[in-house]
Amino acid sequence: MVKLEEVSAEQYEQVEVLSEEEDYSDFSDEDDFDDEDESLLDRIAALKDIIPLKHRNRMSNSVSTLTSWGKTGATFVGKSAWVITTSMFLLVLPLALEIEKEQALVAYEKEAMQQQGTQQMLNSANPYGQPAGQPQQQQVRAPGF
Repeated sequence: MVKLEEVSAEQYEQVEVLSEEEDYSDFSDEDDFDDEDESLLDRIAALKDIIPLKHRNRMSNSVSTLTSWGKTGATFVGKSAWVITTSMFLLVLPLALEIEKEQALVAYEKEAMQQQGTQQMLNSANPYGQPAGQPQQQQVRAPGF
């Protein structure tokens, strides 16, 4: 970066004028410059002087447009994800729970049928339907049935 210093008239008079025979250069000596003290940010800021204004404006507009599209896309994706997840919770979750209940009921019915089949096999050994060793009971029916 360029640093400007104000030079007073007194200092100007004290400056020694170099003759044309001596080597004169507008640039500072290479030995005085230490590039380790210059940060990456300083170097990027110095590019501002190299790149013309027209190109800088074009790059700035491109970056701002890209940033705007990125923000819009991220917002859309976030809102879409919210709609999809809440819809899944409201519609699919109750359906999944009902399917699980139905499967549990079918499994319970299968188990009951197996127990009833086992019970009938045990009762088929006794012709009266009574477990062995118990006296036979008569069924009492209401009149008309």
